[in-house]
Amino acid sequence: MAKKGMQIKYKSKKRERNKNNMVEENTIKSLLKPVIIVLVFLGVMYLMAVGLEKLGTFERGYTAPSKETNFDYENISVSTVFNRNEKTYYVIFDNFKSSYTSNSYVNLLLESQDTTYYKVDMSIKENAKYASEKSNKKATKPSELKINGITLIKIKNGRIVDYIEGSDNIEEYLK
Repeated sequence: MAKKGMQIKYKSKKRERNKNNMVEENTIKSLLKPVIIVLVFLGVMYLMAVGLEKLGTFERGYTAPSKETNFDYENISVSTVFNRNEKTYYVIFDNFKSSYTSNSYVNLLLESQDTTYYKVDMSIKENAKYASEKSNKKATKPSELKINGITLIKIKNGRIVDYIEGSDNIEEYLK
């Protein structure tokens, strides 16, 4: 029962794809996309910078700020009252922000050329904790200081020599 005239068609094998070639194409494409995106982003940023420069946004005469620190040797905090370099000096305690009379004391101190003076502003938060209703005239360190209103202290060799309270008493003492 052989069929002589019949031809058998065999299915041809499917064409096998080169899997290695596909992997290489996918990795190249996956690496190429981010590189192109980054290059486009950098190009746009460069064009924006050039455009802003043409518009005059960037100042040509800019100089960096100096890094100098200025210290105010006239105004000090209560914690540094006893450790000054001078042997004899005056310290004025007052609320300099709201008081206009303290300037007259400073002017009287300036008239005497040989004395150094310092100001302690009691309105500053760190100095305000030393304000008290009762004063301590025998303080030897800053933590013992208690200031009651406008006060002038003369310090000699790190010790309180004169302790004057009240504006009238200070004016009398300085004259």
